[in-house]
Amino acid sequence: MTETFLFGKSARTCIGMGILLAETLLATSGALAAEQGDAPLSASETASDIIVTARRREERLDRVPISVSVVSDDTIRRQNLTSVQDIQYLTPSLNVSTNTARSSNNYTLRGQGTTYGTDPSVVAYFSEVPVPGGGNGNGALFDLGGVQVLNGPQGTLFGRNSVGGAILFSPAKPTNRIEGMVRAGYGNYNNFQQEAMINVPLVEDTLLLRAGIWHRQRDGFTRDVVSGRRYDNINATAGRISLLFKPGGDFENLFIFNYSENQEHGTGTAISLVNPAGLAGQLFPTLPQIAAEQAARGPRRISQTPGVSDHQLMLQFINTTTATLVPGVAVKNIVSFTKFRSNVRSDVSGTPLPILYFAYTPGWGGPQNNNQPAINQFTEELQLSGSIANKALSWNVGGYYQKNTPIHTLQSLIAFGGPAVLTDRGDNLRSLAGFAQGTLDAGALAMALEGLQLTVGYRYSRDRRRDYVDSYVMTGASFDTGGACALTTGSFPNCRLDYARRFSAGTYTAAMQYQISPSTMIYATARSGFKSGGFNLGAPPSAGFAAFEPEKVKDIEAGIKSSFKLGDVALRFSLAAFRDRYTNIQRPLLQNFGGVVSTYVVNATKATIKGVETQWGVQLPFGLSLTGSYSYTDSKYGSFVTTQGDFTGFPLPYTPKHKFSLAGDYEVPLGDDRGTVQFGVSYTYQSSYRNLDVLDPDVRIPSYGLLNLSAGWKEVMGSRFDVELYARNVTNKLYIIGKGNYYYSLGFTTNVYGEPCMLGGTLTYHFGK
Repeated sequence: MTETFLFGKSARTCIGMGILLAETLLATSGALAAEQGDAPLSASETASDIIVTARRREERLDRVPISVSVVSDDTIRRQNLTSVQDIQYLTPSLNVSTNTARSSNNYTLRGQGTTYGTDPSVVAYFSEVPVPGGGNGNGALFDLGGVQVLNGPQGTLFGRNSVGGAILFSPAKPTNRIEGMVRAGYGNYNNFQQEAMINVPLVEDTLLLRAGIWHRQRDGFTRDVVSGRRYDNINATAGRISLLFKPGGDFENLFIFNYSENQEHGTGTAISLVNPAGLAGQLFPTLPQIAAEQAARGPRRISQTPGVSDHQLMLQFINTTTATLVPGVAVKNIVSFTKFRSNVRSDVSGTPLPILYFAYTPGWGGPQNNNQPAINQFTEELQLSGSIANKALSWNVGGYYQKNTPIHTLQSLIAFGGPAVLTDRGDNLRSLAGFAQGTLDAGALAMALEGLQLTVGYRYSRDRRRDYVDSYVMTGASFDTGGACALTTGSFPNCRLDYARRFSAGTYTAAMQYQISPSTMIYATARSGFKSGGFNLGAPPSAGFAAFEPEKVKDIEAGIKSSFKLGDVALRFSLAAFRDRYTNIQRPLLQNFGGVVSTYVVNATKATIKGVETQWGVQLPFGLSLTGSYSYTDSKYGSFVTTQGDFTGFPLPYTPKHKFSLAGDYEVPLGDDRGTVQFGVSYTYQSSYRNLDVLDPDVRIPSYGLLNLSAGWKEVMGSRFDVELYARNVTNKLYIIGKGNYYYSLGFTTNVYGEPCMLGGTLTYHFGK
């Protein structure tokens, strides 16, 4: 099969094109700078300009007493960021991993992340509503106002309880202007991108509409040598309609319909290591030879079980109402309905052998981290906020309710050449929480305390879970003929096991911040977080290990934030140091019971996580902006002894000890209404980290760094057109983003690789400005 690329096939070609782009940009910008003289200050925002909602109200980034990272819509567009996995490289302490499906995002912040079969430790929100499945798939970054990453437990104000942090996707809101754009792009691997947006005030200042659609289609960069099928492709669509109603006064109602869907060939998985004494090698003697052939071919040419695919669909209806009840008291109500559906068919072994894979089933199904291939989610949140004593005390109280209703699905797991085991599982969740938080401005009470603010908050959360699992062995040609129950005695259709329990906890926030000068703030924050417990579906409901307990974390963070100018040079800087006490950590153990491979979750005793995070930026008067970030995370288990080994003192999985990013952006106005030229370069690096809690060889994901280039010409020759070019992973670095470590449990190890060099460009037409 002929491989079709825009700029060529080889790493040498990719690097050459990247260098050519960089040289062209440098030469062009140098000539333009000489022609124009000093250009105005770069348009990039300073920390004092950036508005965040980390405490559920609009505040300046440099006045919020927690570590927050912001990725703006301008950065997303200019660097051609297309997935949530791209966000991790610009954010300290964040890791986004993938295994069975690239469109499912597993977040880890400060060592706290996803465990298979449990709730997420880091919750993604879209327009303040929790998102199932990790956040909108490949369409997550479409028409956003920006992305905020909140490090550490958000234990009081945010809807779903979590221990690691929150990621906020904020859609662009309708405005009172007639404007829009149409964008088209093309790149290597036949990467087609199309996007359109229109914003119209249907009734001036009263009824505002914003609507957009996005589609991306790209060939896969991993090819099956037998079938020719290309894995790791992209075929994703996203759309959104937002309607803002402002009849007068302080009343606003925002309705959002959000849609995203991907229908892709799934993830290419390559076997990398075989345990000669392992179960898979004993049952399939040709496995070592197949692994050797895979090593000789290289990771971009594989041979795995046919039928791998990934289909996900999400529909969201969100309605947000804000109003002033009486002077000094405002109300905000957020109600939402989310429909999430997933059908993932994946090959665990990365070989054509029937060792372990999820096969075709009708409808929705397949593996999902939280055992939810298909759910309907309803949320309702009511907030009251205000201030008293001449704004000396600002406060926020409210309640949150979430209902997850599972939709019956079917998962077909084939292990070691045996018959298919069909499983339907679901989590019926009812979550209820109440919260209150207040901030005292001590300076309003006494002049001597000016600049000092104290914050205290508390939240009580209670989750009721009613889970089920229905699993049986397929013996006929039809999926509903069934056979013997896989997890209990009896036969189909009498194989269902039911589980029920409540989990609850109180969490708190206490913060002190002091504005030592108009440009500099210091702060100290203590917080706690709670993540609900759950069930080991398949264990006898009466067994002691049928349920696992909630996770809890106590976090202490101290830091400094500063944003100021030295003449014409603008600077910003933040530094945060943190220490977390993480207890009852939910961790998976892979077990093989009579040919049925199951993951059981246990509670590790405790872990200590400590580190520092820093972010900085410099804006120079001739149009050059420099930004950077660095995080150091030291994580360590306490006593943690399992049937799979002793992990006492080991670092936590998915936690690089070092992460840093460096970026430069140069902007040159051409004058005489000829537009503005921009170009940028960025380098990101993260150190190696452990993939799972196993004692397997090759359990670490190696360190890697990525170099990216971008360039653009806004308002070309005074027109309404923008041209942008990008080169991502310019050096064509081969790097691993996920592993399957089953060396001792099943007898092999697999790798999932990141994207190769991606080159391309976009053309945008703006109208209505």
